[in-house]
This record gives sequence, C-alpha cells and structure tokens, in this order.
Amino acid sequence: MASSSSLSLPHNTISDILSRLPLKSLSRFKSVSKHWALLTSNPAFIAAHLRRSSADPFLLIRRYHSQSGWDYGIWLITDPTLNFGTQLLRIPLEDSLPRFPKIAGSADGLVCLDISPCYASDFVMWNPGTKQFKHLPLPLITSSRDNPIWMVFHGFGFDSFNNDYKLVRIVSFRGNDASPFLRVEVYSWREGVWKEIEERFELALLCGGQDGVVVDGSLNWAAIGLQRFSDRKVVVSFDMGREVFKTVPLPPVTRYANVKVVSYMGLLAVAVYPLVYAANGNNMNRFEFWVLSDCEDGTKRWTNLVVVENFSKSLVPVGTWRDRELVFKYMGVRDRENQSSIFLFDPVDQRTRSLAIDCVDFCFEGFSYVESLVPVN
Repeated sequence: MASSSSLSLPHNTISDILSRLPLKSLSRFKSVSKHWALLTSNPAFIAAHLRRSSADPFLLIRRYHSQSGWDYGIWLITDPTLNFGTQLLRIPLEDSLPRFPKIAGSADGLVCLDISPCYASDFVMWNPGTKQFKHLPLPLITSSRDNPIWMVFHGFGFDSFNNDYKLVRIVSFRGNDASPFLRVEVYSWREGVWKEIEERFELALLCGGQDGVVVDGSLNWAAIGLQRFSDRKVVVSFDMGREVFKTVPLPPVTRYANVKVVSYMGLLAVAVYPLVYAANGNNMNRFEFWVLSDCEDGTKRWTNLVVVENFSKSLVPVGTWRDRELVFKYMGVRDRENQSSIFLFDPVDQRTRSLAIDCVDFCFEGFSYVESLVPVN
C-alpha cells in the first residue's frame, strides 16, 4: 500500500490549484491546514492569486442620496450585466463615522476610504474580501485660521515601479492674489507614513468632484488652466513611481463642456459631455470620446473614437468597467417604467447594454474591484 506522502501532490501543484480559487474558499482552507494558511500568506502566492483575479474584475458601486442623506451604501456586483451576486458591503467603523465614507480609489483588492467630515483628512485602508482594515495616520497638511484649506483632491493607486500602493492628497489654499496655492503629500503603503513632496504643477486648478484616475502608473485629474491659460482645459498627471507632475494638453474640445478622465484599454482617455447649464447659453449638445494613443515615432496623439450628436444632458459618464466599456448614469426622471438608470457603452462597436441596477435619484460612483489577499499593512 502506498504511503500517504507518495500520494500527496507537489508543492507547486497545490499552490497553483489554490491560486485559482475564490477568496471565500481560501478563507475556509486557512482554518483547515496550517501549511495552507502559511502558503496563502506568502507574497508570491498573493501575487499569483491577484494576477488571476485581475482578469475578471467586479464593479464596486457607491450609491447615496445627496439631498436627504438616507439609503446609502457600497455594493459589490460580481457581474453587472447579469446582476449576479449583488452584495451590500459592511463598511469598517460605519456606526461611528460622522458621514458616509467616500471612496478615494480601488486597486488590487484594496479600497481607500475617506471617512473625514471635510477636507479629506482621515482615511481607512480596507480589503473587503479579507475584512481587514487599517486606520491610516492623519495627514501632515492641515487647515488653520491663518491659512484655511480651500479644496482637497486625492487619488489612490498602485506604484508598480516601487511595488507600493500610494494615496496622493493635493491641498489647495487661497493665495493673496486669489490664485490657489498648492501643497502635496503622499502616503506610502510600504512605509506606512505620509511625506510632503516639493514637486508641484503650475497654472492649473483641478476640477471639483473628480478623483484621480490611474493610467499606466500615473494618477490623472481633469483641470482648468489659470491666468493666461484660463481658456484651456488640461489633464494633471502624477507619476507615482518618480513622484513628479506633468500637464497633458487636451484635444480641441469646447470649454463649454464637462470633461471626465478615464482609463481605456490601458490608455489615458477623456469623455466630453454637455454641461447641465451654461449661464451664457453656450451649451454643448454632443458627446465625444478621445483616447491618447502612441504613434510610431514615439509621440502621443489624441484620437477621437466616438462622436454622438444631440446628446442628452441627462447622461453622465462615471467611469469604465473592465477598462473596455464606459459606464453611464442616467440623471433625471425616466421616460417609462423599468428603464435602466445605468448602462454600459462600448466605444468600438457603440453597443449599449443595460445594467440591472436601479440608481435613479441617487448619486452614483463606480470603481473596478478584484478580490485579493493583499494585506492592508
């Protein structure tokens, strides 16, 4: 009779099999075998499991009612097109929070929550899959009576150059000449500390209400030019590896439009859509989708993939799912019952798919999310 050791599988085979399993199964197996518990905590295994999970991301939705403040929550949708596995997530520290948390970003299973009442001054690192969370140290840059904060912008993403996750906080103060004065600080997941950086961008003001979007190792925000560039819109880009800023000129789009920065097929892209209202009556009534693609000579060029004339002001792009399809939110009263308030739009074949998620009359934010074993520490 063969011994039990001869019937056991090689270590590499066991590791490969386990790396293909969902997080829920791995959590159960940890309590069954001490060896498997150690294996699934190994950085190499965590990386292998993450690579496989990243091929099929979920949709993380933050929904809330801005007028009344009720009926809010964060939902995880495992397949948005089928409404399969919709799950309301339990938010860390929810009972003691002064307000419903904002999502600063989602990367590799880690979700960064802004839990502060104002000025993005308090953050929690959270892994919804493992239920781990960590209260981050308070930021260095604060508001004072003599120098009050005007606005704060942030973004969260993975720095592949340093194998680190970084939270960037851009704090804007009012200058004496009415132009903003900026200070920037970065939190490092690896080091567990904040540090202020001297590198800044000039002559641009970030657009409110938009968090940084990760594209190829950089965080990106839509911005409005200042002073002699006041008639221009640009993208402010922060290289998380080198920790430097640059500005990227936008394609020739009208100033009387909203600009939403998104990631599309690993490239920087912008969705240009109508303002709800313009005081001078110069309302744009078309939708444009531009992608910054690489040219053969090594330069980059904006390419216009989509133009939709007579575009409804009730449709607002909120991001991309699986980095391939735009997610749109329908704002306002629906024309008929059971009309979906959220749908996907493929810029290549211009195919539209409705999502079985009802968010009419609610504010809505969407983020890509993958299950992972990446620890919050």
